[in-house]
This record gives sequence, structure tokens and C-alpha cells, in this order.
Amino acid sequence: MAKAGAGSKKKATKKSASKEGAAKKTTAEKSTAKKEATDRAASTKAEAASAPDNAQLPASKGKVSIFGGPKDRGLKPDDKLALPTGPHFAYEKVRNLNPKSFYCSMRWDYHLQHMSPEEGKRWWANKKILITNPANGNAVVARAVDYGPHENTGLDIGISPGAAEALGVAAGDEVEIVFADQKAPTGLVSK
Repeated sequence: MAKAGAGSKKKATKKSASKEGAAKKTTAEKSTAKKEATDRAASTKAEAASAPDNAQLPASKGKVSIFGGPKDRGLKPDDKLALPTGPHFAYEKVRNLNPKSFYCSMRWDYHLQHMSPEEGKRWWANKKILITNPANGNAVVARAVDYGPHENTGLDIGISPGAAEALGVAAGDEVEIVFADQKAPTGLVSK
């Protein structure tokens, strides 16, 4: 019987240690969550502070074109994107874009306040843009990767085949365009 009593003491000790560990874990999780929220707020403030006052989208609505990916025959295989969207601000090849991902192009203003054109390109690179189809209410968040479409086309924004499919639009259809939350993931926005 002495052995049974010792076993139940060990179980009780394990239970209290487990409860203590859970309490410490919860406190640590709360601390981590609080730190992440503070970091996000600081990052948002820093981004707002670094954003030039005159940064505006080239259009708030307009007609779409569809571009990019390995099947885009309007481009040479070695054509590179106009914005440095790759790691360490590298210029990726247009044909390397995944057509199912969500990306876009517009005629960005690279001459932002107190920035060289190259700094302006870096500022626009991977900016999140919210694109909405007013006909059905579908919306996507896409990242800025390229400059275009050309002014002579009469089109205002280029989007990926995946974004066009999610929006339910074809080339020439009209969409609405605004800045998205820069922390938002790219993809279809749930209604």
C-alpha cells in the first residue's frame, strides 16, 4: 500500500507540474501575442511614416488586361518585370510568374516625394492592391509586380489569369481599384 500512495503522489505532482506548465505557456503565449501586436502597430506606423504623401494609385477604376505566366506569348522568355519583386529586390522574369497566383500591374508613378525613380520602384514593389468586380462583388488582393498595360491599349490594370478567374472578369471588363491592407494575404477576399 505504501507503493500505491507513492504512485498517487507522483501522479499529483505530474498533474500540478502540467498545470503550472500550461499556466506558464498561456502567459508566454499572451506575452508573445502582445509583442506581435505591438510590433505590427510599430510596423504600420513606420510604413505610414515612410509612405510618401503623394503616393496614389494610377486609377481608381478601369479596364483590365490579363498577363504573365509561361503561356503569355506577348512576351519574350527573358523579359523581366518592371518592379524589383524578388528576394533582395531582384527583377523576376514575367514568364516565371505563377498564373494561378494574384499579381497586378499598373502605370505606377515612380517619382514619389523625396525618392529617386529606383526607390519609387522599390516602394511600389509587392504593394497590395484590392481589385473588385462591381458586376458581381468579387474582390481579390493582388501584389504589384509590373508596369503596364501600355497607354495605347485603353486598359488601366493588368492582372494574373488566376485573379481574373477569381474576379469573374475577361480582358476589357471594368474593375474598381484601391490600396489593400498591406498585411492582407493575396487571394480572393471572402464576402
